[in-house]
Amino acid sequence: MKLNEIQKSSLVCVLFGLGLIILFAVSGNVLPKPDLTLLQGKIDWVKATGKHGNNLRFKFLNNDTHLIYHSIGGQTSKAHSAIASQGATISVLYDQTDSHSPPFDENSFHSIYELTKDGITIRSYESMVEAYAANSRLAGWAGLVSLFIAGIFFLVDKKKKNQTNK
Repeated sequence: MKLNEIQKSSLVCVLFGLGLIILFAVSGNVLPKPDLTLLQGKIDWVKATGKHGNNLRFKFLNNDTHLIYHSIGGQTSKAHSAIASQGATISVLYDQTDSHSPPFDENSFHSIYELTKDGITIRSYESMVEAYAANSRLAGWAGLVSLFIAGIFFLVDKKKKNQTNK
């Protein structure tokens, strides 16, 4: 059976929508605050990465843990200023059990879920969890819209077939 362009578009929308709904189901979950690991000290280095330089990779002095502040957390410039502060004591909460390795980088990075500079909270756990949840909800809604569009393509294709069969 050969698929026409409308059927192909419908299939692409269904697959894309299902992918986003699966992403919605598995993303946005952050460990409870007591289960996160606290890391505190001086920063060794910080590097802005990503297409717009709004993801911050960094590492503490005398510690091999590599961390990342994702742009999803919001207020990236405020976070960058805090992390890059010379001599400041930085505290972060991160999930020690979850990391990822970016392409062409031999290090594994752990996402942070709270950022404090010299005892002053820059990004709270609660605000970070809400930002991740909002991002996850967006994926869910986009998946539903994609499935709706697939349904429209399917109905248009069915109507087109009915007209040619008359």
